[in-house]
Amino acid sequence: MKPAKDTPELQSVRQKTYNDLKKLILSGKLRPTERVAESRLAELLGVSRTPLREALMKLEKEGLVVGQRNVGYRVADVDIDSICDLLVVRETIDAKAAELACERATEADLEQIRQIVREMEELQQSNSTGPVDAARELELGLQIHKDIARSTRNSALIRIADQLYEQLQLALSLEVLWIDLGDMGLQEHQAIAKALSERDAKAASAAASNHVQSSLRSMTRIREILKHRKL
Repeated sequence: MKPAKDTPELQSVRQKTYNDLKKLILSGKLRPTERVAESRLAELLGVSRTPLREALMKLEKEGLVVGQRNVGYRVADVDIDSICDLLVVRETIDAKAAELACERATEADLEQIRQIVREMEELQQSNSTGPVDAARELELGLQIHKDIARSTRNSALIRIADQLYEQLQLALSLEVLWIDLGDMGLQEHQAIAKALSERDAKAASAAASNHVQSSLRSMTRIREILKHRKL
């Protein structure tokens, strides 16, 4: 006898549970090394233990949580050295993506990138510093780079960039939440958008590289924060 297929409703609950739990981690509401209390989370998310555990297993494969025998799950720790290694790779990817985008992006692509920068400017002018604003800040910061990669029309680059941003998202949330970035990296994103609009490949590549170098400097500061937290 064949097992019954999942209903669309059950698949929807599983996906929503996964998305909601992932958002809690990436927004910093569940901190690195924090133990995941299944009963509390199930109640918070309004689901049973089954979809919650399935979400945890999926997130474990992505490296966002770590399962411990007879203990349960905890949010993955932040390995700054590994993150810096990923950022070195990201610098190369982002610089090349910006260069290619100058050649291949449509005007619609460039307008979408400019629109993201305008929203970043509005967010800074609002002087809002709440968790919702921090989450939106992170979302915009990731979206602009995803849009640049997609505007290259290079499927291999897009796939690798998406995987890289996924692995870096927890670290990027820490950068936004724990480091006073002043202008949220706005000036760096403005420089990238300007070079893209002018289709200046050399300037776009340099601006993208400079932005990642700024993240590397932030990681050095976060390393110090984490070191003191563990003392």
